[in-house]
Amino acid sequence: MFKKLILVLLFISFNKINSQNNSDFGKEIKNIERYNSQEIDFIDSEENVKLSGTLIFPKTNYSKIIVITPGSGQNNRNSHYNIAEELLKNGIAVYRFDDRGVGKSAGKVNFGVDQIIKDLYYALDNIQKTDSLSNKKIGTLGHSLGGIATIDAYQNALKIDFMILMATPIEKFGKFNKPQYTPRSNPEIKVSTKMLFQNLQIPMLFIAGTNDSFFNSKETAALIPDLNNKNIEVKIINGLNHFLRAGSDDWKKTKEYHNLYEIDSQARTEIINWTSKI
Repeated sequence: MFKKLILVLLFISFNKINSQNNSDFGKEIKNIERYNSQEIDFIDSEENVKLSGTLIFPKTNYSKIIVITPGSGQNNRNSHYNIAEELLKNGIAVYRFDDRGVGKSAGKVNFGVDQIIKDLYYALDNIQKTDSLSNKKIGTLGHSLGGIATIDAYQNALKIDFMILMATPIEKFGKFNKPQYTPRSNPEIKVSTKMLFQNLQIPMLFIAGTNDSFFNSKETAALIPDLNNKNIEVKIINGLNHFLRAGSDDWKKTKEYHNLYEIDSQARTEIINWTSKI
């Protein structure tokens, strides 16, 4: 129920984006010739749907991979290009995949949060089973509903060495303390976000802006210190919106979608510094 309620609110705001293909304002990595790339496909074995993505990685030795998961919309492997470029510049590999029904991914376009969760699950499951990547630290960066999918993937015991939740409404509708996640290993139980975070065993960065109109970032961030989990770090940046860009979320009215993924330099720096030290 929690995931469906979150989707209703976010879908209302994102439906203007969904009326066009998000790939229209995704961009390829600048100076791509400086890096290596490898197309890595995976299968949703429940529905037998093939999805496609690309791993971009430094030509020198590297130790970390970040799987970037956008929120609602028709996103392709060129989404969140701004932070992806910064990660690559700092020696961190990036994996992004086309949403189903977009780019090279098969299946029908589906804006549901359950679909985002499912696709990320199979993407991570495939990467962790790829022999050439078995010695790498695998982290996730989930934006908005992509962050909800990241939490779900972690509680399903997939290999995630660290996670970044970017503008993720973990407390929307006051559900922080209520059971909402169902482990695949034990579908008869549910656990709350609070319980997951209290027992979190990996480093996590929660980063959001004060101008986020989708949830109250300050109130949400205030919940985390009481958990007494030193693995969790919180960064709330003044003046940034839901996409960690300066200003408000006026893009919902102005339809200025072309630069949504160009997040503020301070936010980029916070993410890079945190990722580099873990």
